Amino acid sequence: MAKQNEHGKLIAAAAKAALKPLGFRRIGQSRCWISDERWWAIWIEFQPSAWSKGSYLNVRPSWFWLRYGAHDHHPRPADFISFESVEQFTPLIENMAAIAAQTAVAMRARFRTLEDVNRFFAERVSQDGFPVYRAAITAGLVGDIATARKLFERMERIDLTNWGSWIMRIVTECATMAALLDEPVLYRAAILEAIAEWRKKLRLPPDPLCLESMDSTGAK
Repeated sequence: MAKQNEHGKLIAAAAKAALKPLGFRRIGQSRCWISDERWWAIWIEFQPSAWSKGSYLNVRPSWFWLRYGAHDHHPRPADFISFESVEQFTPLIENMAAIAAQTAVAMRARFRTLEDVNRFFAERVSQDGFPVYRAAITAGLVGDIATARKLFERMERIDLTNWGSWIMRIVTECATMAALLDEPVLYRAAILEAIAEWRKKLRLPPDPLCLESMDSTGAK
């Protein structure tokens, strides 16, 4: 493996100091860090630029019960910082890492329960596609069957000509989950299967009881 560059070492050190105390772990030698929140995760990326040395900052949740569109996108909490020298970059990247930590703590507080996530999705269904899919699956998970059914029906009526071929995957998934709405045990089992698949992909340990905390504060 190539020796890590100078500013990369500074990024890694600042990230470790700010994020490891919060339970984050680094993904290999990358600029990505992950926090296992049981039924979801928080990703932090000190994203490189294709044009100059430095870092962007991305902090986003991943919703494990969603087979598609699990990796959500949130606004960047900080602007790009460029590397010019060790002396110039060190305080900037330490501040960026602190912002990442603060954003993660706020995200944990915002999404303490699945009901919190459900409200978040329910407020964002003005557009078809992933927003409706996410809201439908989550409404069914928290027991809001009427809303879930309405949103699943909306996905069923979507005009496929306005979308790429990928839309069929979530339309099919919605049809599968809609058929389970009146069978809560089976619906929950399907959700747990999706969670287990994501956890395996991300090399996280199995957590079959992760939804037992769905009405409490979760893992943190």
